[in-house]
Amino acid sequence: MQFSGFRSVIGSMWSVKDDVAQEVVSGFYENLIDDSGRLDCTRAATALHKALKKLQRSDIPLEQRIVFVHIGV
Repeated sequence: MQFSGFRSVIGSMWSVKDDVAQEVVSGFYENLIDDSGRLDCTRAATALHKALKKLQRSDIPLEQRIVFVHIGV
């Protein structure tokens, strides 16, 4: 997808349960929005990191928490 012009890409290295993906995506977009309410793609890595840190406090197995990868800006 980066070759198509996207500045950053988030993907999974193997299959992930739907409920885990939903939690990660929700947390990711919460952290991707800046103070003015706009999406800021330069915050993608940090947003993913914060979303995954939030999962550490849950009972989700490790192999479901480490599946996500960010490539790009």
